[in-house]
Amino acid sequence: MSSELMNKVAVEVAHQNAMGRGGKFMPHGTRLFMVEQGWESVMISGDKGVAVANTLLTLESALRDPENKVIFIPIDAAMTEGDIEKLCQRNAITKTLFKEVKKS
Repeated sequence: MSSELMNKVAVEVAHQNAMGRGGKFMPHGTRLFMVEQGWESVMISGDKGVAVANTLLTLESALRDPENKVIFIPIDAAMTEGDIEKLCQRNAITKTLFKEVKKS
């Protein structure tokens, strides 16, 4: 198995693991999933098809870009779930968000 294929499989497993733990439905069909720090968050954030939003401005920009289907929010991003919800409400488009959290 090539390393590129292994990477694609690992990214998909990381997505499925995070989504399997349940998520929160935000306005306009956007879904927010928590992903613990570690290999899953590294795989998701490193995927070339994923937009990384470190600030509220970059999150809003990623939400508005129709090319972005998946958005990753790092643990050190200065935003709350309430902030994320407000931006989702203001930008009526369906996205999948992964927010990095500390390991429990």
